[in-house]
Amino acid sequence: MAAVAGAAAIALTMSACGGGDDDKDSGGSGGGGSAAPGGAGSSGDLTVLITQETRGVDPAIATISSVNGGTQAAAVFDVLFWINPKTGKVEPQLAESASASEDGTVWTLKLRPNVKFTDGTPLDAEAVKFNWERHQDPEAKSVAALAAKDLKFDVVDPLTLKVTLPAPNIHFDQMIAHNLAFIGSPTAIKADPKGFALKPVGAGPFKLKTWVRDSAMTLERNTDYWNKDRPLLKSVTFKPVPDQNQRLNSLASGQADLVTTINFKIVNDAKEKGLTVAYAEKNGGFMTMFKTDRAPFNDPRARRAYALIMDAENRNKLIQGPQGAGQTLSTFLQPNSPYVNPDAKMPTQNKAEAQALLDQLAAEGKPLSFTYTTNDSPAARRSAEYWQTQLQGMRNIEMKTEFLNGALYGSKVMIQRDFQAAEFNVFFDDPEPLFYNILHSKGAENRTGYSSPVVDAALDKARNTNDENVRKEQYGIVQAEIVKDLPFWSYEKGFMAAIQGKKGKVDGLELFEDGLILFDRVSVS
Repeated sequence: MAAVAGAAAIALTMSACGGGDDDKDSGGSGGGGSAAPGGAGSSGDLTVLITQETRGVDPAIATISSVNGGTQAAAVFDVLFWINPKTGKVEPQLAESASASEDGTVWTLKLRPNVKFTDGTPLDAEAVKFNWERHQDPEAKSVAALAAKDLKFDVVDPLTLKVTLPAPNIHFDQMIAHNLAFIGSPTAIKADPKGFALKPVGAGPFKLKTWVRDSAMTLERNTDYWNKDRPLLKSVTFKPVPDQNQRLNSLASGQADLVTTINFKIVNDAKEKGLTVAYAEKNGGFMTMFKTDRAPFNDPRARRAYALIMDAENRNKLIQGPQGAGQTLSTFLQPNSPYVNPDAKMPTQNKAEAQALLDQLAAEGKPLSFTYTTNDSPAARRSAEYWQTQLQGMRNIEMKTEFLNGALYGSKVMIQRDFQAAEFNVFFDDPEPLFYNILHSKGAENRTGYSSPVVDAALDKARNTNDENVRKEQYGIVQAEIVKDLPFWSYEKGFMAAIQGKKGKVDGLELFEDGLILFDRVSVS
């Protein structure tokens, strides 16, 4: 893979990690780094503050996202692979390698030997097959259902799984890392499929000890973890603290060790308090996404009118503070990305043009009336309230707001895809697989219902080549279509950040995606 622009990894103190081999074979020794002095588990306890309680720790529920249970899932399940933000390459963790046939239709997954779930069940090819087939089961209502759809599996031997794809994809290893990385114990899932999310069993560096919902989830070291030199901590505790100021005060007063965040204001406030902050920009960003396959946003004029009403620059300054103006998103990819199309810019405020579009819709008997669905966090509420103020003085438009807690939002928007307009965010390093997932008509995360033959063709071409010139050309086409069709309107840059508290010194912190942690290599002193 080409070097990924703007994908500097965050590390408070970095530890080494395994490397991929080549574009068609993701593998290597993995799990690098060295144990802390004194051996595994000698480095204390880690307290991580999270924005909201997760509705469950289950591969069918959690995504590779710090805002949707991925942080807790990474500690309990670990990951088969992860995408290294420094290189864009897929790195092995619980798996050893993933290699493709010449046409990218058949992939062979090799697993590490002697890996077991904490209930003693082997993490073998049958276990991976079971988990991925579970995503395909409509009863599971999995967030990864479309990613696993139409995959066919053949257990070659206990450590080898052959996967046949419905269409060629020479970057399927990135799909595994982004959508199918968490594996739960088949024994535990079969024993209690409905209760598994509250009593998860994985093969990760930690296992569930206690969980008092909305108070604290405490994990204890998995003494049978596959890497005998790890984990380096005795325990990890996750505490949901919705209030931003309270999280910062807890860090500053030594009550907690770490916060990973995608909230720009909390980053600035942390710096003012003298806390250690690591920060890196990502492609993508915060957005309003539209359900393009149902009224009223199945009409592109409605989507464009919304975008032209809103003042992103002013919103960012008001919500994020004076420095928020520098966070306004112009192009969906970072300006220094090798794949950016600098001419594909998001619309900026033009209320006169917006009003003309609204009047056209009203004249046709379609005045724009919709519900805006978002999270019930304080930051999300402030943002929604600001969008509503922008409608003042506009005719033929009505916006209602719907605030849902994390569990309900995840179920309604991410799984049921039941919304008209919704707050959302996507952060990524390389365009694959995220672009395909959210924009292709068959994409695993296409929640907007967007369908464009031009975009589908470009994404298919980009997915099945390692020629960087071709990828750049095709992703340029995709970006041009995004700003023309507006399945979503983006207004704030994506980033990931880690804020360290004054409780202890956090070492070996390696983050990926939007701030997930590789917990096996973290220590606190």
